[in-house]
Amino acid sequence: MNSPVTGSLLIGLTGGIASGKSTVLQHLRQAGYSVIDADKLGHKVLEQGNPGYNKVVKCFGNEILNPDGSVNRTALGRIVFVDAEKLKQLNEISHPIIAEMIQKEFEESVSDSNGGIVFLEAALLIEANWYKVCGHIWVVSLDPTVALRRLKERDNLSETEAKLRVGAQLDQEESLAYADVVLQNEGTPEELFTQTQQALRELKQSMNSSHS
Repeated sequence: MNSPVTGSLLIGLTGGIASGKSTVLQHLRQAGYSVIDADKLGHKVLEQGNPGYNKVVKCFGNEILNPDGSVNRTALGRIVFVDAEKLKQLNEISHPIIAEMIQKEFEESVSDSNGGIVFLEAALLIEANWYKVCGHIWVVSLDPTVALRRLKERDNLSETEAKLRVGAQLDQEESLAYADVVLQNEGTPEELFTQTQQALRELKQSMNSSHS
């Protein structure tokens, strides 16, 4: 993946599951910023006609397919989330394709985005090395015990299921080591909104001062 377009900025936004990333993204979109959703791009990789589709089917077999030939993501998930080697194989297929999609979407959306700033929302921003093409990294932080409770309530999961999903992620402390901005989601959605607004103000000020 190449570096972003000159005079623009790609900001990576990450955080643990149920940390509040979607709340931050809602504010960013309302403020006129383009957002690239890496998770949605990951779904596109599995669509028929995408170069990744044939590679995934060849790797995992026809048992991951629905009767109409589409990939059954639940069946695929059952394979990769209990076998680290299988998950590694899936990532090796999908991550380079997603990186190309990110580059393309960034180039297409940057001219319409507020101040030439585009946000890349990706749960695997660090693990997939996509952070390397981002000028800044924002991390939404939430106490893991609170995240676990929210995840159980949001997705109607058992304690064991929720812990497996949280445990599959990069440790929050490791993510924070990459952060230029940390948004602490310990309070209300309004408080998270206020932090986001403040971070955007400071970003604009630093960009203006560097250009002057």
